[in-house]
Amino acid sequence: MELSEDIAILPSSDPYHCPSHLETLTWIDQLFVYKEKTPEERLKEAFFGIKSNNRYEVKDDTGNKIFRIIEDNASWKRNFYRASRSFTMNVFNESNQEIIRLVRPFDCSSCCCSNELEVQSPPGVAIGLVRQNWHFCLPKFTVENERGEPAFKIAGPFVPHTYCADANFELVSLNGAEIDRSFGKIFKPFTGGGQDADFVLRFPRSLEVKMKATLLGACILIDCLYYEERQ
Repeated sequence: MELSEDIAILPSSDPYHCPSHLETLTWIDQLFVYKEKTPEERLKEAFFGIKSNNRYEVKDDTGNKIFRIIEDNASWKRNFYRASRSFTMNVFNESNQEIIRLVRPFDCSSCCCSNELEVQSPPGVAIGLVRQNWHFCLPKFTVENERGEPAFKIAGPFVPHTYCADANFELVSLNGAEIDRSFGKIFKPFTGGGQDADFVLRFPRSLEVKMKATLLGACILIDCLYYEERQ
């Protein structure tokens, strides 16, 4: 998968210059994200509206488990604020060591499309930011690096149409290149469409590992904003 020549600030992945314990992402160009819910949690949410903390499992394209994501949040915040809530999600490797932290701050104007999510690795050190851009009907995001410089954009479909079809959130250049010039995507398969993962992330293998980790954060933010209540 080649990078568009218009993409800015996308250095090649270097195993000698990446945050500790992110080396796993160096030669990866796909991630598969699975949302975990027990039957008991599904029943509580369906019949009583009680929402549990989100949990995700992340695998590579060979089926190896590489990360586990666990939301750390208060019950009242999960159930009162729902999709607009702030949260912290801890990303653990297979050694049960927290290597990434996803932080979504509370914003009273989040209903006006001002959501953002900071990606930290190690926890406490920002390596990227996903910022939602206002649009009257389409999901639009800007991905920034650790210096706050815009790197590329994410352009999504009209979400209600994706409840019965596949959804592609395309990675595109900062100058608004057409979707057919995208260099990757966050793919949401339609349930029952032959793909058991809840999300599939596809990006250039040469993409900097910090940006790969930030895309994982973007995937979780997209799930919380557009699909959580539907699930």
